[in-house]
Amino acid sequence: MEHREGEIALLFGERLPGPAGTAGEAARMIRRIVLSPASVKRLQILLDAAVRDYGSRYGMLGEAPQAEPVRQGGATAPGPESSPAVRGEKALRLVRLVRDLDVPYGFERSFKGMPATLLGKRFLIGFKKDMLREDPPERLAILCRAIGMPADDLAEFCRLLPEANIVLFGYEEGATSSVYKAYLEFGKKFETVVRENPDGPASFLLHLGFKWDTADSTRHTRARYICYPSFSVQAILERVADVFYARRQACPFDIVKGIVDLALRRMRDDEFLYLEVTEEGNPRRSFDINMYRANLALRDLSPWLEMMRRHYGIAAEAFSALYDPAEPQIFGHLSGGIDRLGRDFLTVYFGVKGSSRRGDPYAA
Repeated sequence: MEHREGEIALLFGERLPGPAGTAGEAARMIRRIVLSPASVKRLQILLDAAVRDYGSRYGMLGEAPQAEPVRQGGATAPGPESSPAVRGEKALRLVRLVRDLDVPYGFERSFKGMPATLLGKRFLIGFKKDMLREDPPERLAILCRAIGMPADDLAEFCRLLPEANIVLFGYEEGATSSVYKAYLEFGKKFETVVRENPDGPASFLLHLGFKWDTADSTRHTRARYICYPSFSVQAILERVADVFYARRQACPFDIVKGIVDLALRRMRDDEFLYLEVTEEGNPRRSFDINMYRANLALRDLSPWLEMMRRHYGIAAEAFSALYDPAEPQIFGHLSGGIDRLGRDFLTVYFGVKGSSRRGDPYAA
């Protein structure tokens, strides 16, 4: 590759053996393609999208897939069932049902802070749909029925399943109730919107979530996660400030900005992924900023997490009991806004490692 003002040239050639008796090599140029800087930028966006799509289907080059727990010397290696987030029959049931699908999966935990409340029994477990063998629609329908998914949600889940590339299931336990979750991810749309308009990709539905009370499935909702792929970091922060935090006048915005600024030291501006979330039949409106590619450990966020603890009035002992064992794990994404009960919240997601599709662990 070579460049000068106003143009960048891509050089294509072949390697040739060096002169006899030498260890060197020679090269012969076959073609030289000259592009404008704007065209190179569009090419970069398309290549990034192609790599993301490849990762969502096959796993990223150089990364081994995360396997399910295996037997080692007669004992089971640590897996989701040993996680402090997986406690109680309902959580264990979901993990075992996914494990029994016999596919490589990713496991992600999170903790959610709200006024005087810290929720830590929350997790997502997901996998690439194409990894399922032998009738994926029927096998997933059986799993969904086993955890009580409402019939109308199951019908919609099955209708849209062919369009999805990743499937996720989740569990969240609150003070008085718990929720099962199922998600379809439409990652292939990312490449489509970039191809249609590389300079300003349109927003699109990235995830559709189905959520229901584990004890009463008539209490259920659907969540729509809209991705804004064209947003720069500055645009993300402006949007969060304008829509969620009254122009930077709330402490949570300082936390969000601090974590984003920290991630920006390790990520390109265009590697951040911004989503907004709404749910049917309740006031939830929230944002989610994916920063797995920064490869930050939770311990790197400690000043901002301490600010979060103080802002929500969470007891130091309760926070330390959840946070301290998770310090080495990789920070993934941050969500916040108003939850389905109208409460201000921040949620921190983390996993053992980042991985293939835009760095999150579900496509490992």
